[in-house]
Formats: sequence, structure tokens, C-alpha cells
Amino acid sequence: MHAIRDFFQNSGVDFSSGRLFDLFFTAHHGPQLARHRLQAIHARIRLVAALFVVPTLAWIALDVLTLEARHGLVLAGVRSAAALVFVGLALVPRTYANRTATLALLVALLAIPMVIYGVAVHLFAGQVLHGFALTNARLYAALPMVVMAGISIFPLVAVESLGIALALAAAVAAVQLLGGDSSVAELLSMLWVQMLVMAVYLVACAIQLHYMMALLREASHDKLTGALTRRSGADAMGVYYRLSCQQGTPFAVLFLDLDHFKAVNDNFGHDAGDKVLQSMVSHLQKHLRQADVVVRWGGEEFVVLLTNTSMPAALEVVNRMMLDGFGSRPEGGPLTASMGLAERLTDGGTDWMHLVTLADQRMYLAKSRGRARCVSQSV
Repeated sequence: MHAIRDFFQNSGVDFSSGRLFDLFFTAHHGPQLARHRLQAIHARIRLVAALFVVPTLAWIALDVLTLEARHGLVLAGVRSAAALVFVGLALVPRTYANRTATLALLVALLAIPMVIYGVAVHLFAGQVLHGFALTNARLYAALPMVVMAGISIFPLVAVESLGIALALAAAVAAVQLLGGDSSVAELLSMLWVQMLVMAVYLVACAIQLHYMMALLREASHDKLTGALTRRSGADAMGVYYRLSCQQGTPFAVLFLDLDHFKAVNDNFGHDAGDKVLQSMVSHLQKHLRQADVVVRWGGEEFVVLLTNTSMPAALEVVNRMMLDGFGSRPEGGPLTASMGLAERLTDGGTDWMHLVTLADQRMYLAKSRGRARCVSQSV
């Protein structure tokens, strides 16, 4: 593990906040990363499937010219069926919500050439081939390597890519043991080479995923505070609100506005104001779970998404925040915030925007009532 960490760190990868874990598992992937990753996998499945239709059919001519008629006929039928499946995969609707369904499509894509490989090995077993027929048979024998290479174009976590690669190696072993004419020594040699190739492609998958994570983080996070940008926060709210409705769970939104922030910029400069904002987010994060999200809504306004949190539980979180404080002002006084709180089950509403609007209105009520407080009701 340390060797892997050192390798990626030398490549400029930041593994703070458990990002090494995110290259291996999806458990801590946020909704934006999960969606973009599935979008990329799905789009590449469609592209590869479309690109392979013509070569799959064109190979029929090579089989007819180089192999016995009965073998060429069987392979022509298999390849025609494979081309139809490729067409079907290329036309699959663009749905990205289901990770299991997307991975099933990927497995189907990779299984097609493996089926062709299995049929070819069975047909060629015990045959003495010469010339172009032997060359064609060797091309079929290389199909598992082509499939293994194909894994590297998808941004898979290590558990996914390793599982698929091991399944491919097991399929090759099964085909050779059941229908091939390779000796045990040849089979072991073949599998050893596949394992070496697999290691290279797994690293390629990890590098792809890392760069996707890095680009998404740069595009979706506010550079000053590390909070989500407003656009990314809106995307996250849409996902969390929809999940809350589907699962019947609470979902709370806290709207915060720093009190007298303009005076900080006017009296101490924007650098001091930036430090105050950073301190604010840092103190917020102390009281939040990993699933909760801080969004910089604009200027000194922040929105906190509290997933699976009822109104009473959200008020407890707010009370802890207020007791701990949000940092210090440049002149040494306490940094305070006016807050408005709304929750889906308590306040109703048809979408996440209703919750944000309600929390925003309550934040202004908090300001009108003297600041440095939280309002959770509109009356």
C-alpha cells in the first residue's frame, strides 16, 4: 500500500481525506463523482460497441478465406450475433443512475470477444493449421489480451477492474482446460503474462479515475474555502433531495450568512476577509459528518446539507456549532452567523429549491431578530 501511495504521490496525486481509498472503493464517492464516472463508463461502452461492429463483421471474410468452410460458417454465425449485440449496446439509452446496470453493460461488452475466443479455441482444438489459417488462429488467441487492454479505457475503481480482470483470466483458463489443446505449462505461462499485463492496466484505470477526481474537485470546489461551488452544490442538493424522497428520510438545509462581514473587508482588507471565510468553513466541518456537504452559495453566504437529519437533530448540530463558534474576527471578537434552517419532512415542499428559499427567508428573520442565532420556523 505504501508503494502504491508513493508512486501516485510522485505523480502529483494528493491523498488527503482518504482519496487513496476512493481509488479502490466507491463507498465514499460523492454524488457528482459517482454520476460523472458512470457517465464516462456508459459513454465509452457505447463508443467501443459502435466501433467494433464493422471489424467484427469484416473478420468473417478473413475466416472464409483462411479456414475450413465448416469452421468459417460457425464463426460467421457467432460474429453476426456478436455484431447485433454490439449494435444493441451502442444504442442503449443514456441512463447513469444505476451503477450495477452500467457495470453489467461493461461486462457484456467485454464478454462478446471472449465468447468468440471460446468458440474459436473449441473449433481449432486438435487441428493442424498452416499458413494464413495459423495466423488467423493466433489472432483469435490474442483476443483475451485485447479484452484486458480494453479495461484500461474505463475509469474503474480497483475492486471493479480487478474483479473483471480476474474473471477474464478464469474464463481463459476454463476455455483452455475444457476445449483447448494447450499444455498445463503453456496455460500457466499464458496466465502469468496476463497477470503482468493486468497489473499495468489496473494502474491505468486508477490513473484515469484519479485525474477525473482531480478535475471534478477543481471544477466543483471553491478554491478559497474548499466548499462546493453553488452550481455543484445545486447538483448535490438535487441528488440528496431525490434520495430523501425515494427513501422517506429527512433532509435538512441550513443557510448561513456571516454577521458584519462587510466591515471585515472594509476595515482590515480582503486578505483578512478571506481568512475569516476559511475559518468559517473549517469550524463548520468539525461538526459535520462525511456525508454532509458545505456549499459556498455566494460571498459570505453558505449552505449546509444535512443528509438523513431531522429538524430536532439538525438543531442539535446548530447548537454545537454556535457553542463552539465560527472562529475569530480580525479585531479579536467572536465570528458569528445568522442562520435559517428548513427540513423536508417538517416543512414540506416540492423540490430542493423550496427548502433553500425557506432557509434563506429564515436566515433574514434571524438577522432581523438580532443576528447570531438560528431560526427554524417562519413565524
